[in-house]
Amino acid sequence: MKSKLLVGRLGLVLCLAFVTLFVVLSGLGSARATGDVDMQVAADAPAHVAMGSSYLVRLSYYNYGTQVPSDAWVTATLPNGVTFISATDRWGEALPPDTVGGNTLSWYFIHPSCHLTDANCGHILLTVQADMGLAEGTALTTSVVVATSDVESDLSNNTASAVSEVCEMAGSVKQVQRGLALPGDVLTYTIAVNLAAQSGADERWVTVSDTLPFSHQVRFLGWHGDVTGTLIDGHMLQWQGRVSAGHPLLLQYRMGVEGDVAPGELITNAAMLQWAGRQLQLGPVTTVVTLPHGMLGLGPYQGGQLQHRYGVTLTVPPGAVTDTTRFECHPMTQTLITPPGGLMFANRAFEMKALRFGEPVGLFNAPLTLTVHYTDTDVTGLKRETLRLWARSGPEAPWMMLGEPIHVAPNTLSFITTHFSEFALFGEAKYTMYLPLALR
Repeated sequence: MKSKLLVGRLGLVLCLAFVTLFVVLSGLGSARATGDVDMQVAADAPAHVAMGSSYLVRLSYYNYGTQVPSDAWVTATLPNGVTFISATDRWGEALPPDTVGGNTLSWYFIHPSCHLTDANCGHILLTVQADMGLAEGTALTTSVVVATSDVESDLSNNTASAVSEVCEMAGSVKQVQRGLALPGDVLTYTIAVNLAAQSGADERWVTVSDTLPFSHQVRFLGWHGDVTGTLIDGHMLQWQGRVSAGHPLLLQYRMGVEGDVAPGELITNAAMLQWAGRQLQLGPVTTVVTLPHGMLGLGPYQGGQLQHRYGVTLTVPPGAVTDTTRFECHPMTQTLITPPGGLMFANRAFEMKALRFGEPVGLFNAPLTLTVHYTDTDVTGLKRETLRLWARSGPEAPWMMLGEPIHVAPNTLSFITTHFSEFALFGEAKYTMYLPLALR
């Protein structure tokens, strides 16, 4: 009897344990589900807009969770003094709001594909117009909210805003034409000063001040175009004059990237526009210095070595160049190579270049050394002792032997050169002697 009672009690305990475990697991499942959807929204608009002008506001919504939301509401509220014109998706297709109430616009999406890693993440592009009567300096704030019927794990990222300031110089900008540059390259900077035609002023007296990047990175190569300013103390450019409404002023200048700037360095600077007691920063603009394989950047009187995986090494002694220089090695394809009479191609052809601020360098203060490495397969059927490096000035020019090698090692030859051009390795063919057959 006691045994049956104990069994019954044990069964009751096990049942209670299973029920408790089920509740706990259910709770864990619910907790996990709350993190499956996590909506986030962002807004972007120009920092400055002119009164009476139209501008673009970009709304972006994403899902950081792992589960596609069942729906999503995106609601944008435009500031006073701004009129809604149109809305499109990221491909330019019309995307009118589902509801409009005053300055509040809403869109409703069912099962939106808007994961952060998805190329189809949600974008709404709003074209709006600032009223003519807005005062200079008025802040126009566009706010946006995203919501879903699903339970979200984080509601703190469901709102965003973008602020645009009314400015009669809106549209003024500074640009650099390259986001990436090599040592020895030339960067062209453009500053556009724009006085809005709707500003109410026919012209303004303006001052443009541009602090140049660090002098160890770049050097000023002069103004480009008809409009020129003044270089102050070697590190600041300045221009002063009148700008007419509706007629932007363009200022351009050129900077040369020094040869010893390390790859990965940032060349960055900004300009300041001043007028009528106000000012507007233009930029900063940034260029990243890069140096691909097969290139070497040197500063004045520096030496160095360029090694190319193609099997070519260039050695530049110190003092061979007196100014910034970039050296480049470019392999050539065999189809472009026709050996001079009686010789065979040893599967090594390349072009060497030396550039300084976009211009080729043809004169060196000391000879340069070219070392060519080859494999046994490259010279199959050739007499190794006859291998020589030949040069030509271009595809149509004749080949000329560079000279005797200054160093010979297994599968390696070194030559001296005082000029750059196209180079190829040629040698004489091995001759095979065939003995006459004897009749039996």
